Amino acid sequence: MLIVRFASKDELVDAARIYESCLQHAHWLPERSRLTRDFSKDTEGETINICADHGGIVLGFISVWTPESFIHHLYVDSNARRMGVGTLLLESLHSWLPKPWTLKCATANTIANKFYRSLGWTSDGTARGTDGDYELMRYARQAADG
Repeated sequence: MLIVRFASKDELVDAARIYESCLQHAHWLPERSRLTRDFSKDTEGETINICADHGGIVLGFISVWTPESFIHHLYVDSNARRMGVGTLLLESLHSWLPKPWTLKCATANTIANKFYRSLGWTSDGTARGTDGDYELMRYARQAADG
């Protein structure tokens, strides 16, 4: 059984480990960007939820800039992919984060783009940032919508 909850201070260490590990394999990010990321700085002021297994092992996290309902980060440990962790993290937002939600997804990150679209996210267009081209995505559906 998986549970999603607001991260404790101790669980932020696990979230940082997942963040750093995922970035090492983020071939879609320029190398300079992968090497200069800092979890504490990159999530400063954000609300962070974790997803843990029944033993309390953190499997993934989501960080949200709540004033704009903007999902800034969503990362899942490589050993926990395709177990519903990312979906559960997003679904947990229904209970506390007003819609519409937005996020930026690197165009080259085709796996993430496919994942978000499968959950009903839509594109509001593309742009170019310091890390390359990205898609601005939006989610406005209600929890009961399929």
